[in-house]
Amino acid sequence: MLLKSIRFKIVLWHMLILSLALFTFGMVLYHNLSLKISDDTDDVLRSRAKGIEQSIETYWEAERMDIAAGNDKVRLIKEDNINFIRIARRWVGEKINDPDLINTIVRIYDAHGSPIASSKNVPTEHLNSRIFYDVKKGADHFENAYLEVNEIPALFRIFTTPVMESRRLSYVVQVASPLAQLRLVLRNLSFSLLFLLPLTVILTGLSGIFLVQLTLRPVDQMIETIHQITAENLKLRLKIPGTRDEIESLATTFNEMIARLDEAFTTQRQFMEDISHELKTPLSVLKGELEVTLNKIRSAQEYESTLHSSLEEVNHLAGIVENLLTLARFDAKTTTLQTQSLDLDLLIKEAVEAIQVLAVQKNITLQMNSAHNVDIQADKNQLKRLVLNLLDNAIKYTPSGGKVSIDLRQQKNTADIDISDTGIGIPEAELPHIFDRFYRVDKSRSSIGFGLGLSIAQSIAMAHGGKIYARANHPQGTIFTISLPIKSKLSS
Repeated sequence: MLLKSIRFKIVLWHMLILSLALFTFGMVLYHNLSLKISDDTDDVLRSRAKGIEQSIETYWEAERMDIAAGNDKVRLIKEDNINFIRIARRWVGEKINDPDLINTIVRIYDAHGSPIASSKNVPTEHLNSRIFYDVKKGADHFENAYLEVNEIPALFRIFTTPVMESRRLSYVVQVASPLAQLRLVLRNLSFSLLFLLPLTVILTGLSGIFLVQLTLRPVDQMIETIHQITAENLKLRLKIPGTRDEIESLATTFNEMIARLDEAFTTQRQFMEDISHELKTPLSVLKGELEVTLNKIRSAQEYESTLHSSLEEVNHLAGIVENLLTLARFDAKTTTLQTQSLDLDLLIKEAVEAIQVLAVQKNITLQMNSAHNVDIQADKNQLKRLVLNLLDNAIKYTPSGGKVSIDLRQQKNTADIDISDTGIGIPEAELPHIFDRFYRVDKSRSSIGFGLGLSIAQSIAMAHGGKIYARANHPQGTIFTISLPIKSKLSS
């Protein structure tokens, strides 16, 4: 479990990335330092070789002037000159202990690669043919090689440079510096890197564990609270850590989700209570009538009356179930609209004619004000059901002698149907909720209940890409507005 935890993964990835970064840094540092030491050593050897050349030249100039003054026929070139060989050996004897040449081996070769002067305790040998080939062409030469000093082999950095005279090789200067001290520096650096870098990674990992624990502590507290949240305890909320980071955002988002779940559970419980109430009344009536009928032998007319009453209640129950199925299909978006081009004015007239009988029974005036030639793409049966639902509600809650009006208006992009009444009205605070299923405005007296009619009406309007809303009709009553797009964006 620990290996799969986010703490372990964060620390592990941190250590791996740090290890890679430190390893890369160590390799680059070692490589650059090695190159720097090598370049510095080469510069020192080159400088010493140049200094030796200039010093020998000074000796030779002084000797040449003395020789020339006594004998004009003496050869004054250095190549194969016994006087130059003597000067070179004298210079080595006098200057080899110079502080600037400490830990430096000096060897002088003639133009044929033969040694003519050398530091003490160093074997004299001919110049390597490969090196001699380079210097004879006037090129400098660097190499690492082992030399025996006091018969003990040691690795040296060797620099060989030619001294040219009249474009001919006059003699060769070779200087060498031991690499033991430089290799010791690099070895110490390697040891330090191999020891310090893993130690740094380990210490960083330990501190990372502590920091991760500290950072994720609010998450642990959130997990403890989440374990306490159940369907019966959805009022519990996570403590917002106040860190102003992703963890605070997570806690806030989770609380919002719990609030939505709480609202959904509450709505579901209320829905179950409402549907139970809606089903209980017709079932109770049906049960009561059947029980009364079965108490004694009755006439055929009484049995027929009971069966008619029972059929009414069964039809009521079937209507509730059918409405629930209709809403379920709209929610699941499985209702296929049979769209066609409709004259909205004609459809409203058909709906008015169908509902007219109810208005006459309650002595309610039904008035229609329409706009002509308002065509839309819609499902005729569903849209007619929508209008009839609203007209039925308007007549139902309008007292005798009242008035229900239907106004069709064509806007720029929509066709609007206003259905207004002079009924008892709906408080403005309740208007946002009247499209909820089985919603009742006055829950204490159950005075105004909308059942499923308005929910179905809203689903039909939304399926056609439209909307439905209600507002107060001053001074009395309510106005329901259906707004449908003329270029309908239909959902299936």
